[in-house]
Amino acid sequence: MNNPEQQLRDRARALLEGSEVDLVIGYANGNVPDKTTPVFVTSPDDIDQLVLNPFCRNNLATWLTRKDIRTRYKRVAIVAKEPDIRAIIVLIQESQVDPDAIRVLGVRIDTPGDPQSPCTLLPQTTLEELQKHLQTDFQPRALTPEQLAQAEELEKLPPAERWAYWRKQLDRCIRCYACRQACPMCYCDQCIATMNQPQWLDTSAHPLGNVAWNITRAFHLAGRCVNCGECERACPVDIPLMALNRFLARQVGQHFDGYQAGTDLDGYQPFASYKPDDSEDFIL
Repeated sequence: MNNPEQQLRDRARALLEGSEVDLVIGYANGNVPDKTTPVFVTSPDDIDQLVLNPFCRNNLATWLTRKDIRTRYKRVAIVAKEPDIRAIIVLIQESQVDPDAIRVLGVRIDTPGDPQSPCTLLPQTTLEELQKHLQTDFQPRALTPEQLAQAEELEKLPPAERWAYWRKQLDRCIRCYACRQACPMCYCDQCIATMNQPQWLDTSAHPLGNVAWNITRAFHLAGRCVNCGECERACPVDIPLMALNRFLARQVGQHFDGYQAGTDLDGYQPFASYKPDDSEDFIL
């Protein structure tokens, strides 16, 4: 029986040969053995560039909102891990991706980056089937007890200590915006961080501007972050950005019936939907 990598290639090749898609977004070998890089395949003859291994880490959903991709290719297939699938669902909910123009090649990599992690091609072939798989299998792993415990420990600190902790972390920010570029949820044509008419945030890498930028971005991800961790992995100065994101995800889950972003295509989005019976306990 073919291995998962060959199965992935066969499925992607069939989509291109059958003219179901114009482009396949996946992973190819990088410059060193433990790295992969995004690859864009338009011909069945090039499909063997696709790889499936534990080093397939990038959240490829970031490419679905790129103007050069959207304007040139009308039908796209994308290799997607669990958080990538969740990101695609959020992008569809936010009208950034046409569900009829995308084919998702779902893969499972339990521990991306671990050379011993098994890799499998998911048998589900439709977004609805993949969503059901998320709800029945993947969802319990979306926020692990260890990740939630990290947020809880920081929350227990006295306010002065918590502020000192985050000032120390955010003072290191060099405002390179690698976090923004790696995040599938950051797709604005003009980011608030770089606007100058009017200027909302100081663009210089100093304490005041760094705090404003990182806190603003974290709030923009509330109820939308899919816990892929790409922002933190991309940060060149190792700021624990996911601690902020997971803190907000924990708050959203507590106040909105355990809500987790990207697990239900038809679900209620806490900060993009409004109902008469919404809780008003925050109003003083």
